Amino acid sequence: MDILFMIAIEILKVIAREVAVFFAKHIGKYLSTFWKKRQKKRRKTKRTTQRRKRTWWFNKK
Repeated sequence: MDILFMIAIEILKVIAREVAVFFAKHIGKYLSTFWKKRQKKRRKTKRTTQRRKRTWWFNKK
């Protein structure tokens, strides 16, 4: 009985480890793509803002 209990605990440990790795990979991938999109949008916004600033004084009447 004691041996079966130990085997069951080891199996649960392995399953828990696999689940943790699975979620860590998916969360890491999500955060990576989220960060890349955020940086791309930020760069794009920064670029258009600088362009607007440059053209504001140039086109002033």
